[in-house]
Amino acid sequence: MKKKILAIILSSIIALSLPTAMIAEAYDILPVDVGNYHRYNNKKKSSSSKSRSRSSSRSSSRSSSRSSSRSRSSSSSKNSKPDSSSSRSYSNYSGSVSKSSKSSIDLSNPEDIVITVGAIIFIIVLILFFTKTCKGKKKSSENNSNRIIPYDFTPQIAGFIQQNDTNFNAGQFLEWSKNIFVTLQTAWTQRDWEKIRTLEKEELFEQHNTQLQEYIRLGRINVIENINVSNAYLHKLVIDDNYEHLTVSMFVTMNDYIIDEKSGKVLMGNKKEVFDTIYQLTFIRRKGIKTAFVNGAIANVCPHCGAAVNSASAGRCEYCGSIIHTGEFNWVLSDMEGVEDGFYNDNRGIIILNNNQN
Repeated sequence: MKKKILAIILSSIIALSLPTAMIAEAYDILPVDVGNYHRYNNKKKSSSSKSRSRSSSRSSSRSSSRSSSRSRSSSSSKNSKPDSSSSRSYSNYSGSVSKSSKSSIDLSNPEDIVITVGAIIFIIVLILFFTKTCKGKKKSSENNSNRIIPYDFTPQIAGFIQQNDTNFNAGQFLEWSKNIFVTLQTAWTQRDWEKIRTLEKEELFEQHNTQLQEYIRLGRINVIENINVSNAYLHKLVIDDNYEHLTVSMFVTMNDYIIDEKSGKVLMGNKKEVFDTIYQLTFIRRKGIKTAFVNGAIANVCPHCGAAVNSASAGRCEYCGSIIHTGEFNWVLSDMEGVEDGFYNDNRGIIILNNNQN
């Protein structure tokens, strides 16, 4: 369909780019058996018949010899007229041919040059535009077709965990993990990393905090907004001697750009550009820990005073003020990465490691 539209556009441009003189010349040089010649010949025939009528009335009132003479003269005149008109018509036709044979487009005429060059430039621009558009769509289509989609093992993993942790619910855990992701991104933009202290494992927390302090030192803000998690599922569960590692695949769209702290000027990225990314969030907890809920949400229990603490709170126990490292008592984020080229799409689902085996 697009090829047909393009062909019509190009054909129209080429037709419109021809000088109007060529169209007039094309009309003049029509063959004698169509159009102009027959119209011209019919008019001459009509005028001949009128002349013949007038000649007849005159001859009846005059002498027969003069009438006869006029008749012969009129007759010879009549016979010569078609030849004369015919010769005129052919003369016009041949003149048109010789006239048009000079040149269709006179390159010495500035108007012809402007029209021709303008048409060529316009056609080139159109071709480049359609080529770029088609390439962009092709590239986008190729990227989508080559996109790596992690395997979904939610039912298998949920059933396995519930054998030892009856409180575990895949739906609730996935909603909790989405909330964690949004909380992390919001804290990153606000440059207040203390809010997520209980959400990340100590090593990951320190790594992210160091990166954030560098942004603050440079006077830059990494703005992450319009976050939307369209889908999330359990991709992989790895159990070693001490911990359970649960990986969530999360499909996210968001705006991500960097601005100057003082002027607000965009330094990197684009405010309107939307990133469509798949993230792999790996949560970790010590083996044997059971899922705890507070008001229907996954929560931590303070190891110092025993109070229940929401995982998305300020990172401290609201009752005794102690810092809570949730990896020992509940799920905590240990790794977060985007799915890119080279990603290994593990299809095992559940992996149990026993490092004590020889």
